Amino acid sequence: MATLWMDIEADAFGISRRHEYIFQLSEYTYTYLSRLDLCIADISELIERISKHAPDHDVVLCLGHHSNFRYGVFPQYKSNRRGIQKAACYNDLRKYLQRNYSNAVLANVEADDVLGVMYQEGDLLYSPDKDLRTIAGAHLLANGELMIVPELEANRAFYKQVLVGDTSDGYGGCPGVGAMHKCFTSEEWLTCATDKEFWMFVEKRYAMNIGRVKEKYGDADYSRVALQMARCARILRSGEYDFDNERPVLWQRPS
Repeated sequence: MATLWMDIEADAFGISRRHEYIFQLSEYTYTYLSRLDLCIADISELIERISKHAPDHDVVLCLGHHSNFRYGVFPQYKSNRRGIQKAACYNDLRKYLQRNYSNAVLANVEADDVLGVMYQEGDLLYSPDKDLRTIAGAHLLANGELMIVPELEANRAFYKQVLVGDTSDGYGGCPGVGAMHKCFTSEEWLTCATDKEFWMFVEKRYAMNIGRVKEKYGDADYSRVALQMARCARILRSGEYDFDNERPVLWQRPS
């Protein structure tokens, strides 16, 4: 039977924060309450609602591991999130999901990597994270609509992410290249079709901004910086995880 792979972490985090309540006990004393019961009700309703759009698929929740290989690739990865407090009941909500639903966790990678690695033809992917559009395949949206991402468009989204970066994940991409940069409407970009063509385009943009690359990353080797950004941006795909040694297969620049 085909599988609906669900990246549930972002939804679980948001729901857990939504059910935090602050109380003032006295003039100088405050406390807050975290409602696990309401979190369980909301996350269960969400899973059931999305599952109904795929009745012929087994549902597997994907969760991230406590260790993340990207910290070794780029130490500043997600550094902007350090110190952000999770809801008091978040860890127990995660344990509830693991006890009550089929779930998948792979050592040293994030939840969306699990989706990318495990996905096979005939399966469905669900994630509220737009970055998962770098994975080719059938994506189930929260409203039940199905979006098919062809491999070329998945590759294009990946290489664009290498240039743009992701401030929410703490890696900056190529300085001066934002999502609306004019380079993405150029014929050179729009006619890229192979990994080698995309990578040549990416490296060229980093080379053109070498001064700002060195200033931002402290490294004048623009090609090395581009590779770091690519490994941060790369959501693992089928064949890019070493199950025997429980570690990802790092993305390599096309030759």
